[in-house]
Amino acid sequence: MKIAIISCYSQRNYVRTRTLRTAFAAADHVEVVNIANKHVSFWRFIEVPLKIMRARLRDKPDAYVITFRGYEMLLFMRLALIRKPIIFDELVNFTEWMEEHGRLRPETWRYRLFRRWYASLTKKCRVILADTDAHAAYSAKLNRLDVSRYLTIPVGTDETVFKKPETASRKTNPFTVFYYGHMLPLHGLPYLLEAAVLLKDNPDVNFHIVGGKKRSKTAEACQAAIAAGAKINYEPWIPFEELPRAALAAGLTVGGPFGKTLQSQFVITGKTYQFLAIGAPALVGRNQVNEGFQDKINCLVVPQADPPALAEAITWAQAHPQELQQIGEAGRQLYNTHFSQAIINKLVQDLVSNL
Repeated sequence: MKIAIISCYSQRNYVRTRTLRTAFAAADHVEVVNIANKHVSFWRFIEVPLKIMRARLRDKPDAYVITFRGYEMLLFMRLALIRKPIIFDELVNFTEWMEEHGRLRPETWRYRLFRRWYASLTKKCRVILADTDAHAAYSAKLNRLDVSRYLTIPVGTDETVFKKPETASRKTNPFTVFYYGHMLPLHGLPYLLEAAVLLKDNPDVNFHIVGGKKRSKTAEACQAAIAAGAKINYEPWIPFEELPRAALAAGLTVGGPFGKTLQSQFVITGKTYQFLAIGAPALVGRNQVNEGFQDKINCLVVPQADPPALAEAITWAQAHPQELQQIGEAGRQLYNTHFSQAIINKLVQDLVSNL
């Protein structure tokens, strides 16, 4: 069976795309045809459709996989009248995304029209992939589809980068809390910065925050927190391959999400998967999908949008280094059991077998 995997995104090697490519390539009796953009500008929306049509004529795929963020390619596939099975890695429902980012409000006619239009695109997909069961259920409700059309496959991480080292050196004095990312609402960085200010009088706790650019909202927010007394070492960027080193050097990593937004209720963040995979103790925000995340067992769990709760959890972590080591190891076992590449491979193998 030939399966074409279509990627058209500004991040050509987005982690979700990597794990799915790996899984389909590992599936029995599957030949993968990779269709990916080289351009990251507007030209990718011309480049990738041309590559799809060339593969359609030359390689004759038996099925197509559209990876995240492929909303535009789903539209193209419908317009091109491609009849082969389409597996759409939705990950985030497009209507949900529009609401999350303030583009549409649910009470407006524009929202209702957009929801119906987008739902009409998904109806022809053989399978829609989601990252969590809660996300699948919410998307099915928005799209008015039976949830049986969805398959939950965890995002996982690139295990060639995020792998458990034989030894790791953690900072215990001062105790370092590591966060990387941007100011996306779902992550809730402002709440973490408020917690950092609350802990300004604790001489044994500091924060290592990475993300944004030298002139960005993230940088400005960190500088404001520093001015208020927070002890923060801010860096605009470090290479992706160096993230495990930074995470393992810290006493505690911040997975989130803490934003208490619509999307934050349905996701396990990418960095949470990464930190669990390397056995770094992670601090996560409570939502609808982390029932298996047990506070002070395999991670630390706090309510979202709650700076005092964050500060309290960090203070507890700083005072319990031995317990943190056990929590990190239990988190790694959680990852291996439910979120690893091996688990993703099995789910994709089952999917392929049922096409």
